[in-house]
Amino acid sequence: MSAEVVNPPKHHKRTFTGYAKHIIKKEQAKWSKETLALWEKYGVGESDDKEAIQKSFIRHVTTTLARSMFNIDNFSAYQATAHTVRDRLIQRWNDTQQTHTEVDPKRVYYLSLEFLLGRSLDNALLNLGLKESCGEGVKELGFRMEDILDQEVDAALGNGGLGRLAACYMDSLATLDYPAWGYGLRYTYGIFQQRLKDGYQVEFPDYWLNFDNPWEIPRLDIVIDVKFCGSVSRYTDEQERVRHVWEGTEIVQAIAYDVPIP
Repeated sequence: MSAEVVNPPKHHKRTFTGYAKHIIKKEQAKWSKETLALWEKYGVGESDDKEAIQKSFIRHVTTTLARSMFNIDNFSAYQATAHTVRDRLIQRWNDTQQTHTEVDPKRVYYLSLEFLLGRSLDNALLNLGLKESCGEGVKELGFRMEDILDQEVDAALGNGGLGRLAACYMDSLATLDYPAWGYGLRYTYGIFQQRLKDGYQVEFPDYWLNFDNPWEIPRLDIVIDVKFCGSVSRYTDEQERVRHVWEGTEIVQAIAYDVPIP
């Protein structure tokens, strides 16, 4: 007897906005039933009960952070909790993006130079309905949720009323199920810190990205060249038309980062 060997396609294809429904059917036709069954079987998201959260927490401590139960402090517990919550947030993120791809609705694009988001963990716990189960879960593992929440620093992406207003708009759009994206700048230093030294105010940079931010999804394959400086030269092309070209620029590569808003 001989068994037919079904070879998978030579490569997967990455898309920025997902697949439409008719394209998904074409893609599914390329794969064997056994392969599709495996993706469906193991692609089921984790549950939100206390035991599942504890399992995720310990997994992130041991694998994501490469630590053990004897080598973890409150900040590491924050990171493990944040990744545990993020796993469940990403499940909803993927479902949302696929729904928007299939329905293809009109979208809202909110552009702001500032987004005063605050702290993401407590906001995600409240909006996902996980505060009680997650709080009890980490308590039984030896940590207080109050101490964990206190480890997170504010995302230094804005300041004042306009930045908070922009963040409130994003919260409202998410709550009302509007398909929306907010666009801003990922400031490295963000809002400066103010300290008193010898009776005078002294400014210090607020380097808030001194750790792996679990709420960001780096899209390293989406890179845009942004030009600065240089000069504009004028020339005449072969059709005797006057043209202008921007030369001698300094190019900075802008990399996209996604931040889900629950």
